[in-house]
Amino acid sequence: MSFENLVVERVVLHKVFKRRHDGALVAPSYAGQLVALPTDAMASFTERVVDAMGDASQSMELEIAEHGPDSAVGLAATLVGKPDGAFIAGSAKFADKLANAQQAKNLPGGKLVVFTGTVGGSSRPYVGIIKAEKQSGFRERGTAIQYLTDLFLTPASKLYKIGFFTLADARRTLPEAWRAHVYDSHMTQRNREGAAKYFYGTFLGCRMPENSAYLTRSFFENTRDFIRQLSVEPEEKDDLLTSLYTYLKVDQTPTIQVNSFSTTYLPNDAQDDYTNYMQCKNFPLTAVQKDIGDLKGQLSKRRIRFSGSIELSGPPEAFKDLIEMERVVMDGAEPGQSAVWTRITIKDRIRSQE
Repeated sequence: MSFENLVVERVVLHKVFKRRHDGALVAPSYAGQLVALPTDAMASFTERVVDAMGDASQSMELEIAEHGPDSAVGLAATLVGKPDGAFIAGSAKFADKLANAQQAKNLPGGKLVVFTGTVGGSSRPYVGIIKAEKQSGFRERGTAIQYLTDLFLTPASKLYKIGFFTLADARRTLPEAWRAHVYDSHMTQRNREGAAKYFYGTFLGCRMPENSAYLTRSFFENTRDFIRQLSVEPEEKDDLLTSLYTYLKVDQTPTIQVNSFSTTYLPNDAQDDYTNYMQCKNFPLTAVQKDIGDLKGQLSKRRIRFSGSIELSGPPEAFKDLIEMERVVMDGAEPGQSAVWTRITIKDRIRSQE
């Protein structure tokens, strides 16, 4: 989804507190009026929201899991088109919902910014929610305008999360009428789970989408972790890891499947354990459409490290076709030197040296 042509029409600022040491909830502090941002501050606010939501590595579309009247998307739907007074009062329910979602005592408090307007070429209504955590360099006391300026213009302004609900089709009902996106400064392209689950799950009522790219990355990471913990020789682990890279990048089949990989590449005595492991990770046993879009960086090169800062690296297909490794036990190893060596055969001559 494009977040261009974002227009912010109303902004309100509430405050949510960290729970007490005994875990008791501290009631939020609610705003009594809208924040009237000057033109330059509003432009900066809008620009930063667009930049954050358009960041493919730290934002993503979510699936809406909860859509009852008290859900986040349900609350968002009630705010669209409401007069200012009703908007301010209704937005306070987001502060209550966030305070309840923050069950852990170590979760910090912070400001909760609720804003509405339109987005996209067709000017679709939206409701945005920002949780900004308290951090050094912020003025705790002062006007809401000063706080929002600090939030988006100071170098320390990194610790915030954004939930963004867009009314995609007013002719439909909840949840199909709405789309949900999240931005989390702790999320990365390789680690979608870096996003705080209490925020996107408990608070926003959403879940990570199980699309092809997500499932392919999950397959890669879980299978890699399973292979790494196998009780086999390092050289056999390397062969199995090479097989994983080959299965995803070189193999031209359009789908991936736990049983297919297991029976083709894993030792017989590891196949049942692998299936059980993937089931425990909630990975489907049915065929999944292969999409390596989230894995291009990780699949581009394999790297093996030895002591003495020695590395062997190259494309997975080169490891498969040109490199052979075997474990060798040396009787004549010097004192302090490992008796287990690795013999590497590269089916090519040296092309260049540095």
